[in-house]
Amino acid sequence: MKPKVSIVKVHEDRVDDAVYEAVNLLGGFSGFIKPRGTYLIKPNLFTTKTPQQGATTDMRIVLTLAKMIKELGAEPVVGECPAMAAYARPDMVFEGLGIRKLCEESNIPLKVLDREKPIKIKNEKGTVLDEFWFPEFVLKCDGIINVPKLKTHILTTLTCAVKNLFGLQQGGSKARHHVLTRNDPERFSNLLLDLYDSISSKVKINIVDSIICMEGEGPTTGDPVNLGLIISGTDAVAVDMVASTIMGWDPMEVGTNYLAVKRGLAPSDLSGIEIVGEALEEVIRPFKKPQSHQDGRMFIDAYMPIICNEAKCINCGICQQICPGKAIEIHEHPKFDKEKCIQCFCCIELCPQGALKVIRKSE
Repeated sequence: MKPKVSIVKVHEDRVDDAVYEAVNLLGGFSGFIKPRGTYLIKPNLFTTKTPQQGATTDMRIVLTLAKMIKELGAEPVVGECPAMAAYARPDMVFEGLGIRKLCEESNIPLKVLDREKPIKIKNEKGTVLDEFWFPEFVLKCDGIINVPKLKTHILTTLTCAVKNLFGLQQGGSKARHHVLTRNDPERFSNLLLDLYDSISSKVKINIVDSIICMEGEGPTTGDPVNLGLIISGTDAVAVDMVASTIMGWDPMEVGTNYLAVKRGLAPSDLSGIEIVGEALEEVIRPFKKPQSHQDGRMFIDAYMPIICNEAKCINCGICQQICPGKAIEIHEHPKFDKEKCIQCFCCIELCPQGALKVIRKSE
């Protein structure tokens, strides 16, 4: 049976209507939610940059999903391992985006998943890792509602449904994964698929915030794109394949899509996916790729220097704190040790000022 992906336009800012329609096109929430169950809503809340900037998940989607879960007699819980918070104050992202207040007003429990006890699960089919540690609540809840933001990504080209599940890894695990894969986006993409394969049975549905997206130097400092869509489906790779097509790309230009097909985790092409709702060809809007992928190659194979715009840099030291390879020292502004840099680009992703940029040298 083909995986189904729905595409719905958001009309006149009626986000709640679009979410309901997207889910109903997949058969309705009752097929995914059981009464008295507890469900984790996992948005992309890695930074204090806003949904309007194209960086984080629109909370209107999250609140609508929570309402839908409650209507079926189940309990929603919003949770995330915020990338910035893992290295600073765990609540800073939730508070900075006003999420704690929104959840309190709607009587929705909110969890900083970094504080949960880590539990190990095995995946014998893993190609890079055969075991992962997940926050205890992730494994104990009755299911996960994955709510990514549609964006470009300087390391993986695309961040959407598959990549958003990396946010279920606590701060120390994220760092170890980057160190393990070093300067090898193909290896990192395979690790993302190992993680996805480990947890996919818990993911009930993927609802992509494609309202205001990001192109260019995503996932943090790119340019907003007003796409005005909700994309949803139960198969995360199928969702990513449709999303990358909407972005004007061949789905096989995205490393996780390409490797998922190669590993038998996804349909070989769009003909193996049932698309419902809006016609695909009517909603395509070409996205600019990050500088690191401008030559069209999926996997970066050359060292690319990172430069600092000193006029933007406020010397906050976050880049140094979060660097998995310990390659950054602060001397008024960050200095990079080429020998230690593993090209994960976490420093660029989490710089609150957008002061860091990767440069692809002409070859």
